[in-house]
Amino acid sequence: MKYLRTSRGHAAAASLLMAASFLAGTVHAADAEQTNPLQFYTGSNNSFAKATLQVEVGLFDQGNSWFGNAREALGEDSDSWWESIIRPGLEGSYFLPNTQEIYGQVDAVQANTGGGLDAAASNADLGDVSDLRIENAYAGWRSGNLFSSLGENFLDISFGRQQYKVGDGFLLYSYAGSGGDRGAYWIGGRRAAEYAGIVRMKTGGLNVDLVYLENDPISNDSTELGGATVNYTFNDNASIGGGLYTLDSDIDSRDGMNVFDIRGGVKPFALANGPEALRPLRIDAEYVHEDRDDGFDAGNGWHITTSYQFEQVAWQPTLTYRYASFDENYDTLFYGFADWGSWYQGEIIGEYVLGNSNLDSHMVKLKVQPFEPVAVSLFYYNFTIHDAGDFGVKDDAYADELDLVIDWSVNDHLSLSLVGALAMPDDGATEHTGGDDDWSYVMLYGSIKF
Repeated sequence: MKYLRTSRGHAAAASLLMAASFLAGTVHAADAEQTNPLQFYTGSNNSFAKATLQVEVGLFDQGNSWFGNAREALGEDSDSWWESIIRPGLEGSYFLPNTQEIYGQVDAVQANTGGGLDAAASNADLGDVSDLRIENAYAGWRSGNLFSSLGENFLDISFGRQQYKVGDGFLLYSYAGSGGDRGAYWIGGRRAAEYAGIVRMKTGGLNVDLVYLENDPISNDSTELGGATVNYTFNDNASIGGGLYTLDSDIDSRDGMNVFDIRGGVKPFALANGPEALRPLRIDAEYVHEDRDDGFDAGNGWHITTSYQFEQVAWQPTLTYRYASFDENYDTLFYGFADWGSWYQGEIIGEYVLGNSNLDSHMVKLKVQPFEPVAVSLFYYNFTIHDAGDFGVKDDAYADELDLVIDWSVNDHLSLSLVGALAMPDDGATEHTGGDDDWSYVMLYGSIKF
């Protein structure tokens, strides 16, 4: 009966994706005659109001999950399951004199998990889950040319349920929990803070944000964050930024914590007009220091990433190496998925087993684009426990993982991704989970967005 239920669940999710894909194709064809078929108001000076809709579906299958010991690690087997979200919404902008803009958005997320236990066991004892919640609900104002000497949209003020992103999501990206009784653990769909007030100032290459927000966790342990983010872009070849934030939290180790963040990126040889062959080389880095109140040790997390794009080679391959380190006291805070590998490290280990704390990792990524709508990425990860004793194991070598990701942008509305992954346990993983088999994983994901 379990297999029958899973098959029906996958069929239902696949049917939803096929129906949405048909709609995406129909709307894409209509776009040739109408800019946006969901836009129901068009006013003067580019004012507009439109309906929005996104449908996401994920189908998941595994072999030897939790290194062959899922029943002991999770309480029951996790072989396959499906997830979906449906996100209807409204958004619009109204323009005032001097191109000032009043804007806003509201949407809701209907999230579903079915067909079995997900690999994080977030729906343990819940079975199939379905949940409807408001996601974004915010309004804002942009200054347009009101302060013309400082540049267009020098000032941008917004408030309400919204997402606040910094960089590539290493520290600040997602503020709401998914999975559990909210459904759709992997897809997520819930990233907005319970409340966020943001003041953005931009002039030339300088960006300064003042932010206050409260997260929206599944638990009742909420955290408030306030502070400032600064970023300066010199040109396409160099930028530097950072932030200073203070936390007020129901979680003792977070309460009163001060967070210092610095990050930057540079193409050193392009900046210095160096040798042509070395100009595509790029270096990115970020460092976060968390200073806690008495009784709690400080935490540190950082990474350094080098990448090189072979611009004159067929398929334009990009080769990336990244080393990331998080000590045992580092709090992951609100990191999120900005792109494959950032900052869920590994489609098995980073998604379901280890977060970005007490962890050291090496990542090698090769990305190619055989033709314009399709990108292929191959990842290798090596995971090591930063402090094995604190983690409760004797051996710090945890696992190696290989991921293959194929992304296909079918049209302006429809995208598909196929993921295959294999995690191979080292002694640390065997001590931790009790399993010693290779863990295989396949996922098919589709997104329709209007």
